[in-house]
Amino acid sequence: MHSKGDEKIENKRKHFLFPVFMFIGMGVGFLLIESIGGLGFVSAMFIGMGLGFLFDNLIVIEEKKISVEVPVKIGGIATSIIGVLFIIGGTVTLIAPELLEKLATYFIGLGFIVVGIFILIYGLGLVKSKPS
Repeated sequence: MHSKGDEKIENKRKHFLFPVFMFIGMGVGFLLIESIGGLGFVSAMFIGMGLGFLFDNLIVIEEKKISVEVPVKIGGIATSIIGVLFIIGGTVTLIAPELLEKLATYFIGLGFIVVGIFILIYGLGLVKSKPS
């Protein structure tokens, strides 16, 4: 017999794909270091992180059911956009590494700022949520 609290726990969405894809990207990046240098690691990690952001928002795992849903909340849309930007950045790094060398500090700085703002917005959303 399930209580109401058990149902709430079972119906919670599980989002764990970001670190999965990030570490897969890092692993692929380490394998690419020999052939294309250190930027292979960075680009593969960014592509993995981008895929992680996208899949975390598109793939929903509830109990034993997996479904694909388009994000409708601003947080899901924002992380999907961040994911696409990471994928584009990683791909550009593979295609035109000299461009990244010129603009790397700006990309890294802006990336940290965007991630920090996202964490702040996400954290404020958790603080303001009503207890169920």
